[in-house]
Amino acid sequence: MTSSEGAPRLWLALLPAGAAAAAVYWLTAPPAAPPVPQGAAAVSTAGPSAPSAEPLPTGMAAWPSLTGVEIPAGPEADAAGNLRLTRALRTYFDYFLSARHDAGGVDALEPWVHDEIRRHVPQPAAGQAWQLWQRYLAYLAEVQPQAARKPLADTGGTLDVAQVQQLRALLAQRNAARQRWLPEVAQVWFGDEQAYDEAMLARLEIAAQAGLDEAQRRQRLAELDATLPEALRAARAASARPQAISATIADLQAAGRSAQDIGAALAQTYGPDVAQRYERQAQAEQSWQQRYDDYAARRAQIEAFAGLSEQDRRQQMEALRRQAFDNPSEALQAEVVDRAMAARKTAP
Repeated sequence: MTSSEGAPRLWLALLPAGAAAAAVYWLTAPPAAPPVPQGAAAVSTAGPSAPSAEPLPTGMAAWPSLTGVEIPAGPEADAAGNLRLTRALRTYFDYFLSARHDAGGVDALEPWVHDEIRRHVPQPAAGQAWQLWQRYLAYLAEVQPQAARKPLADTGGTLDVAQVQQLRALLAQRNAARQRWLPEVAQVWFGDEQAYDEAMLARLEIAAQAGLDEAQRRQRLAELDATLPEALRAARAASARPQAISATIADLQAAGRSAQDIGAALAQTYGPDVAQRYERQAQAEQSWQQRYDDYAARRAQIEAFAGLSEQDRRQQMEALRRQAFDNPSEALQAEVVDRAMAARKTAP
């Protein structure tokens, strides 16, 4: 097979984007332990502390997901010995949750979290932090099924009116779960996300509203943006930028422009850093495509050789792939393209 046979392009967007999907935060985690009563705690709106330089316990240090990752600042107590409820505390809990698969599940994490909390703060703050951890798990277990029911955008990244209403109802359920399980930290932990979600829902509602021409729709979106706090305007602009970059690249590629021309256009519109990232990725893609074409030609010879059993043919194909792509991720990429091409040939 050669590149003229139409192997799928493997250009990946410079940054991930999705019009509706990027607007909404969904936390998903495995089922958690049952809740425990809320303990007394002193609320603080202080920002995150610096990461701890303390080494991980021996067992945790062996978990691949935590390799090279500094443990965030742990629980802190106020002058009265009560737990300070900071945004950094959620980051600390999420750090452990990121290793749940290495630990063997959330239940297996609990002894580690319990001991780590006690290393950082004495009672009563330790008990309050432990109760908050368990209620956080209960909250996550409740919102996980909600995430599975979120509506899917169409190929243009838009939702219809009914889907936007469904999304708003799901977000209301999630916010209610936060107030029910985590009332004392709901604003500190999730306030920024909730405000951003509400703003993005308002944009989706305008986009889905019938009877508006494009000029009216743009006007209403501009009016909405003008009412947003500066932080939300910056966040919305940041989420829209990757999509705009990807659209620019796709349009220029469809027009037959060269990688050099596309890089120049990106530099003019988005700055030299974006252009350099694109050019590096384009060069990597071209290099990979050339190696894939060479590999595909040799693979075709193996496929055409009649004297091989299916087992021998499969073994030779795997050996060829490893030889052509010494990077395991590139070998896997080649295998995915092989399967896509095979499926295309057998499709009616």
